[in-house]
Parts: sequence; C-alpha cells; structure tokens
Amino acid sequence: MDAFVYRLALAGVAIGPAFLATLLPASAIGVPIGLAIGGIGSLYALMTSLRGRKARPRPAGPVLLRRASLRRRDDTLPSTADQRLALADALAAAVDLRAEPEAPPTRETAIARILGRILDSWKVTDLAELPRDMTIALTQLERLLKADPGEAGRIAQMFQRPDVVLSLREEIERITEARAAYDRAFAAFQATRLMFAASPQPGTLTEALQSLGTVDRDLWHRIVLEHDPADPAQRSAALWCVTQPDCDRATVAAYLARLTDESQLQNAEIDGDLGFLGQVRRIIDNCNAGIYRSQELAYAPHSDSAAALARELDGLAVLNREPRWPDPQCILVLHEGREARPRPAWDIALGRLVAAPNRADYL
Repeated sequence: MDAFVYRLALAGVAIGPAFLATLLPASAIGVPIGLAIGGIGSLYALMTSLRGRKARPRPAGPVLLRRASLRRRDDTLPSTADQRLALADALAAAVDLRAEPEAPPTRETAIARILGRILDSWKVTDLAELPRDMTIALTQLERLLKADPGEAGRIAQMFQRPDVVLSLREEIERITEARAAYDRAFAAFQATRLMFAASPQPGTLTEALQSLGTVDRDLWHRIVLEHDPADPAQRSAALWCVTQPDCDRATVAAYLARLTDESQLQNAEIDGDLGFLGQVRRIIDNCNAGIYRSQELAYAPHSDSAAALARELDGLAVLNREPRWPDPQCILVLHEGREARPRPAWDIALGRLVAAPNRADYL
C-alpha cells in the first residue's frame, strides 16, 4: 500500500481545523457553527495513520482498497465508465452556488471536496484516465460516505483502514447535521422577516406560529418557558408548540414540568376542559414512546419537578376517578445541548412580532 498517499488522502482529512478550512468559505472560518470536527475519533485516525512506514513510490496496485476487495466481483457496481460518470457528477457539487457565504457545506459538497483532494493527491486531472482500481476505490468511498451505518460498516471492510474511513463518515455526518441546523435557522429568520414586513400580522400567537410555516425550535422553547398559563392565548400557543413532531425533547420536558404552575391539569378537570386534558395526555404518551426525536437544546429540570408533577397527576386521578396517567420519563433526565437562541423580536404577551428579527439571533 502507498503509505504516503493513504495518509494524505484519509488521515490528513482527519486533521480537524485544517480539514474544516478546506470545506468552509474563508468568511466562515472561526465562526462557531458547532462542527465537532477533529474529535477523538479523528485524532485517533490521525495518530495511528502517522505510525505507518516511510513513504515509498506508489505501486501500480490499489491505494485505498484491500487487494482482495478488487479481486472479488461486486455486482452492485456499474461499469467502470458509468462509475467515472457518477464520480464526475459527484465532483460537480464541490461548489454550492446556492449557499449563503457563511453556510456550512452540504453533505454532497463535503464529499465532493474530499474526492477532489484524493484525486489531487493522485495527480489525476482527467477522470477518463483514472485506472479501474482507483475508480472502484473512489466509488466505494463515495458510497460509504453516503450510506446508512450498517451499509457503511460493510463497505468499510473493503478498505485497508476501515476505522479511518468510518471516522471520516462520522465527520461527514457532523457536517450534515450542522448544515441542517443552519438551514432551519436561516428558514426561520427569513420567514420571521417576511412576517414582520406583512400587514396585517396574524391575530394570535398560535396563528402567528402557524403562519411562519417553518420550524423554529428556539422560539417554541422560549414560548414554553415564558408563557403565562393563566392567559388562554399563551397557554394555547405553548400547547401548540409541544404538539409539533419537530419539537425538541428539552422543550417538551420543560412544558410538562410547568403543568404544575396553576395546577393546570386539576383545574382543567374542574372546568371540564377535556380537549386540553386529551392533548396533554397524548404529549405524555408520545414522550414516553420516543416520538420526539430532536435533541438539540439544553434543559435541566428542577430537582423537584418530577415529584411535583407526580402530585399533580395524583390529584387529577382523584378528581376524575380514572386510572392515574403515567409519569412522563422525559422530565427525569438532563437534556444536554446548546442554549436556546434568543427571539427578542417576539412579544409573548402581545402574541406578535414587535420588531424586525435580528440575523444574529438566528445564525
């Protein structure tokens, strides 16, 4: 195996800040976008790769794949010519002209730049001249970087260093998550900006949230934490937030912990508000069933939150003379993540935007 090329192409990619600099535009370098590139796995890949033998001239055989993998016929691969065409299409994504200047790269862009760097290390400028073994190696690497974990593990066994290529795939996953978070934040900013410019604005806070037409987990979290449960409009808006499948687990936990404010469940039973009770029961069931998958925000329940809610559920069972509801498990755990970003342009009590959104509060 060509140790120099392998270390350059794969282990070199594992150098966190250096690799990040190749993927992000200059304007984004140094911007804290939450990319956990260069973590323990990458450091391990780098250190182990640097223990290789001294560089020697590249042999004619494959560089990245095991020789046995090349000898075995892979019926899932198209012809060599079609592989080269597919690689050309993949490399075309190296520049994302649609992205904002500070946006993290997409999965496709990151993969394209990795493939391009490997081709540069091989001094290949024309894919039509790429040997069959190298074509297969790049094709399999691209497939691995796009595959689900199980398939990626299978493909990784074809490589001389499965651990390094899987570590590289983990880096791609983190980049993909960062881009998805950026796209959500940008969409929320744009939708809020357009709403502020519109006239008239929606009448209630719930109507405003529905009119946004996009996910804004940070706004939902603020509404849940700050709403006044004695105000029907604010209570309705907070309930709407936590009924959304994209709501963050931390926000759901915060909402359930706040049900003890004003003894909301017991008062709803006394008032005959069965609609509210039914929705809260579904939220608890969804929480315990793991329906809420998003875990981005941080939330630390108060030490007595679980006990206080348990007493509220006990009181409800006494009032309605029905089997006691299950305790929601999500308020028993610490939710790790980032702090919710501010949404100061919104007035929760008034139920509307009172200022133009500040881009820095979103991105």
